[in-house]
Amino acid sequence: MMRKAHITVLGARGSIPVSGSRFARYGGSTTCFALVVGGVTVAFIDAGTGLINADALGLKLAPSVEVFLTHYHWDHIQGLSMMRELWSGACAVCVWGPDDPAEILERAISPPLFPVSIADVASIRFASSDGPVDIGGLTITPFAVHHPQGACGYRVDGPSRSVAIVTDHETGTNLDSGILDAVRGADVLLHDAQYLPDELAAHRGWGHSTHEGATSAARAAGATELILTSHDVGRTDTAIDEMVESARRAFPNTEAARPGMEIAL
Repeated sequence: MMRKAHITVLGARGSIPVSGSRFARYGGSTTCFALVVGGVTVAFIDAGTGLINADALGLKLAPSVEVFLTHYHWDHIQGLSMMRELWSGACAVCVWGPDDPAEILERAISPPLFPVSIADVASIRFASSDGPVDIGGLTITPFAVHHPQGACGYRVDGPSRSVAIVTDHETGTNLDSGILDAVRGADVLLHDAQYLPDELAAHRGWGHSTHEGATSAARAAGATELILTSHDVGRTDTAIDEMVESARRAFPNTEAARPGMEIAL
């Protein structure tokens, strides 16, 4: 029997978490997406501060959970350092990521940068994201994106639909064609839109896109839905609304990621 599956957005903010009434709807927590199958969270894509929102949103974790990291910048791993279930041993965790996630995370989450070392957690293991992984009826496939120090995106193929997550990517590079090959035919494209078009010139090489880049990618990939993510730290709810309205002129079925949003798989 096919079990229902979806992605729940836990955090969609880029760079650092923010707070305050101006960020109430689209949230201040950094990037994290929960993969939920049959009412149980079996995996996360990225482990930003949004990871700690899982409890607040009533998500139940499986006894063993996979965490797929796009890269190792602080805004994508900080939630892992505060994952209660990991440190208590309440669930086993396998962390997937580019290159050598064990070596990198054991440096990042350890004294003097953090009070204790993630290497001392008995219930954690690590694996390199170098090919498709099947979990709970979902297939998670990595692909390279353009971001400083390297990063990957993930395509999640579910029982009914597929979602491509292309966060922390700068369009307009020679990686674009490879990304389109990887995500072509996906129903939903979750795409970086951290900068406005008039902000991009001052941020070339920072590894982020605009909503114009995102809409172009959605059209080229044949997606039916586009969800903008990696919201800039200063981008208020009102400003994100305006960005979405602008994007809809090029790709009508556009939304912006917000905590609690569910994307059917």
